[in-house]
Amino acid sequence: MPEIVHYQALTRYFMQIMNGKTCSILITGIILLGLALFSSPVSATIFTINGTELDEEGLITYLKTPAPAFQEPVIIYFYDPQCGSCSATQDFWKTYLKEHPDTILEQVSLEEGAHMDRFKEFTETYNRDKAYIPLVYIGPVGLEGKDDIKHYFDMVYSWYMASYTKE
Repeated sequence: MPEIVHYQALTRYFMQIMNGKTCSILITGIILLGLALFSSPVSATIFTINGTELDEEGLITYLKTPAPAFQEPVIIYFYDPQCGSCSATQDFWKTYLKEHPDTILEQVSLEEGAHMDRFKEFTETYNRDKAYIPLVYIGPVGLEGKDDIKHYFDMVYSWYMASYTKE
């Protein structure tokens, strides 16, 4: 209860130094800022199949070695249509896939809990304690968060697919 009294005292103080309208705008702004901070995605991570997290420099160094050999490419994107960052990433995919129609990309919706077993399987395979969407796995590399997907997908995809030979 003392915390509530503290906020009420703070509100009275602001009301005294400003007129009511200015104070209302300020309080509304603070509330909206707080909501934005708590609802904005905070996850953006680049990682490898062994769970190691990489920054941009680490990713570039990692991509200097050849991609591991593979039979079939694994490029899988997990998302939820209700996720704000996923929606922004969908816009990226629409443009990217239009410009690169031969791109191999499996898109898996987690809406209403669908495909969660598969999502958890990838999380465990890549030695992650937690994983957040939007998330794309490109062979041995995972890109988590809309910014990392937008900035690094093409680079990682090109590196990975350079070692793919169709039989």
